[in-house]
Amino acid sequence: MAENGIKRFDELNIARLSLISVQERIPPGYRDWSVELEDGERRYRVTCQAMPEYGVPHGIDTDITAALVNLYIDQGAPADGSVTCTPYQLLQTAGLDHSGRYYAALDESLRRLTTTNYFIAEGWRDHPRRRWTNVNFRYIDRLEFTSGESDRLDASSILKITLPQEIARSVRSGYIKPLDLSFMQTLGRPPTRAIYRLLDAQRRDPEQPERVAMTFQVGLMEWAQACKIVTDRPSMAQRTLDAAHEELLEKGFLKNVEYVGRGKKKYLHYTFGEAFIPPSPGLMEDLAGIGITQTRALQFVREHGEDAVEDTLARYQAILADGYKPRSRPAFFSDLLKNPEKYASPEGPVLAPEGPQKAQRRRDRTQSATEGSEAPSRPSQEEVGEGADEALRDLSREAQVEEVMRTLTFLLRNDLKLIELDALRLALDEGLEDPLEVKARVLRGVGSGERAAMVRDLRARLSLVPGGD
Repeated sequence: MAENGIKRFDELNIARLSLISVQERIPPGYRDWSVELEDGERRYRVTCQAMPEYGVPHGIDTDITAALVNLYIDQGAPADGSVTCTPYQLLQTAGLDHSGRYYAALDESLRRLTTTNYFIAEGWRDHPRRRWTNVNFRYIDRLEFTSGESDRLDASSILKITLPQEIARSVRSGYIKPLDLSFMQTLGRPPTRAIYRLLDAQRRDPEQPERVAMTFQVGLMEWAQACKIVTDRPSMAQRTLDAAHEELLEKGFLKNVEYVGRGKKKYLHYTFGEAFIPPSPGLMEDLAGIGITQTRALQFVREHGEDAVEDTLARYQAILADGYKPRSRPAFFSDLLKNPEKYASPEGPVLAPEGPQKAQRRRDRTQSATEGSEAPSRPSQEEVGEGADEALRDLSREAQVEEVMRTLTFLLRNDLKLIELDALRLALDEGLEDPLEVKARVLRGVGSGERAAMVRDLRARLSLVPGGD
């Protein structure tokens, strides 16, 4: 597992429902689909209706949607569901190339996600209320961006994307799961990335997401439907899936894939690799808090299981609360995990937390992670310091502008209108303002409590830019 993978997330509804076709290319005229699937005794229906000129979401749309959820979390998960960023930042988060070809592909992807309607009957989990609901939304509720004369997205655009409230509320409530986005980005083709994302969600119990299965079984044609593979032929469905299976087996996410049966009654049996059990980000934070490195924490989870590590952490905290002071906290935790019988608990054995209590604790940790996670799009203390500015000075002018706009877009997204952010970008692109000086002025204004005066000064300076307001 990539070391940074656990810092990223996926909203569990959209990951499980597979709203994006796994196909890299779709047949002409493929503008709608409807599937009815089973999850135990529950049946649910998902319907997609797209515009003819764009077709149903597919291909890199799975990368873009995963990136949008993470940028939304990075920016504090605002109640209005908005994400403000540059195209470069969105492509970078999605793990896609920054060339001109991908700006055009991003433009098309965003328009497709904005014009496609989804109808979900008894399939959307309202997790805080513990119920299944009906919802109707577009993946992007509102799309605003600045552009040149062609009215198309380009490298200098500023984007404001509003997610639907159904997705935004679910993320804010903590109905998310860890997503190893860095591993996902190592997968060569969009279909493999889409199937990885879907499998990683399907292995979780939707009502108790902390439960992660090591196997998953599904009918081949039902799975083809879930993946939105356009065929009624089992052999074609199998060929489409096999290419993704091969890479996922090679990289260890899957340990084994077995086909059983014949024809349309054939089913798939997946066995997952032991190394790809993403631990709770909150648990990882708690272990880091007692001095355990991330690599060591991952090893504990893989060798002993997340439940055992959770229970040991509860015992550890109880023993320390009773006054015990170990010479080394990480060493004591490790020994307690490996040799629990050596240590008496404060007042008899500490019982393992009941399932619902443990689940709630994990949900609380996950929600805390969404509220306070530090991620690449959020400016860190290191980024705003002198060392970071020294690193910026070594970059090309173009790279300086991209990095500074990444910081300023985050800091000023509630202070400047989209057209004003665009004017700021233009001033930096054309050399009318120095990126490092602008960044320093903004940080001084924010840090000194004089944000309003800083914004007024910035607006006055931007009025010198042709076309600025």
